[in-house]
Amino acid sequence: MRIETYRVPGHFDGRECFVHARACHIGGGEYVMTLQKLDVSGSDLFSPLYASYSSDGGRSWSEPRPDDAFTVRTDADGTRRLGCDATPLLHRATGTVILCGHTVAYAPGQKVPISGGVRQTFYSTLDRANRRFTPARIVEVPDSYEFGCATGCSQFVEDTNGDLLIPVAIPRGGSYATGVMRCEFDGETLRYKGMSNELYINVPRGLYEGSLCKFGDHWLLTLRNDAYGHFSVGDTPESFGEPRLWRWDDGEVLENYNTQQHWLELGGGLYLVYTRRAGNNDHVFRHRAPLFMSRVDPDTMRLVRESEIIVVPERGARLGNFGVTMVDENHALITAAEWMQPKGCEKYGSDGTTFAVHVYSD
Repeated sequence: MRIETYRVPGHFDGRECFVHARACHIGGGEYVMTLQKLDVSGSDLFSPLYASYSSDGGRSWSEPRPDDAFTVRTDADGTRRLGCDATPLLHRATGTVILCGHTVAYAPGQKVPISGGVRQTFYSTLDRANRRFTPARIVEVPDSYEFGCATGCSQFVEDTNGDLLIPVAIPRGGSYATGVMRCEFDGETLRYKGMSNELYINVPRGLYEGSLCKFGDHWLLTLRNDAYGHFSVGDTPESFGEPRLWRWDDGEVLENYNTQQHWLELGGGLYLVYTRRAGNNDHVFRHRAPLFMSRVDPDTMRLVRESEIIVVPERGARLGNFGVTMVDENHALITAAEWMQPKGCEKYGSDGTTFAVHVYSD
């Protein structure tokens, strides 16, 4: 296995930093990465979308620039709304790059999102010629999801018929269940077609920020939970089994908690990228750095401990809101921006860097 690490022009001026760095390969040596600025004086206080581009195989990247995909919308009462937690994907059936995330709202004068607010799934497409995303649109869903149906920080999949399979969080009784939403996409409009069974556990905040992949004959869904990371296996993307804890091959539970995990396929093998308690990272918020990668045994769905490596280093800042995209069967890209909270994390060496880490099977 070979790893090459590059840096995207970063930003940290003591007030703002880039976060939510996620990218996709759009053909040849071309890549696009989306990010947002975070105001560190608040909590999840985001700017509208920024975008960066690479034309040399993801080695050098342009300075991130504001993009109008989801500009701030202000309600009559002063509530501010925008999109966040987005992931881009190349839809091969149409050759279109689609960006999916969810809405977030802030009450006037507040620096934290409105608690319990309805979050919806938004999408936008890339105008490649002008290197701009189109104005965001909301996915229309059945009334049964009136309290929210939102994808965020997720990996989603294009099915063989061109449908998009998108993990979504669904509010249920003050917590969250996760389902996989099936949508038709014609290159312009994303249309709801159906929903899988919902997955839920009776642990604070339930299951959310799911990531989906297909490996062999099975559909795999990895899930964030406040106490421990979980996963589920389905024979189809409409029917998943009971959520299970991530474990090592010796049966010990993986010490990942309250942080997303993502899939990576490489050289015919299945891998998981994640954060965890490591004994030497107690100074990092929720132990969200470094980023680790381990091979998954597809027969037991356990992590092979001896395969674990660090793919993005820990320098005090958290890295938990990261992205993984497949370039081809032997090449993947991991993107992560140093989230410069809490105050003082820079004393360990972090400076708001955004990492672009290429992982090769050779």
